[in-house]
Amino acid sequence: MEVAASPSETLRRLRDPAWLGKCLPNLASLELLGETEFKATFYLDIGELTKVAGYLSRIRADMRFRYEDEGGGVRVLGMGRVVGAKIGLTIDVKVTQSEKGTQINWSADADLGVIQRLLGEATIRRVAHRQIELLTAKLKDALDS
Repeated sequence: MEVAASPSETLRRLRDPAWLGKCLPNLASLELLGETEFKATFYLDIGELTKVAGYLSRIRADMRFRYEDEGGGVRVLGMGRVVGAKIGLTIDVKVTQSEKGTQINWSADADLGVIQRLLGEATIRRVAHRQIELLTAKLKDALDS
């Protein structure tokens, strides 16, 4: 993804939990635990992607995230619970100068444990893809303004 903000501004914002929280889709609460750590509760809307209705259409995620500086990027480590099951998430973000501002490249690794068995890999991929679409759209809008 390419954004208008400079690499230094992009990194500064991505390393700020309060700023990043504004870009998290379906965020219910955010609690800062220090400069590099925060807790977040958010909801994953799976109703449009699966054949479930009612209270099962929204899944609550309670996560604790910690930042680690990675030179020209940042690593975000998350541990938490979804539907009572333990999950882990690691997101690596690298930023480089581009013609229009900054090129952002990222990768993610998730340990979903029993959640993947409960919902199935196809559903997990659809839910993850939708969350990524929402997050990257909000990040791009915020870093382009």
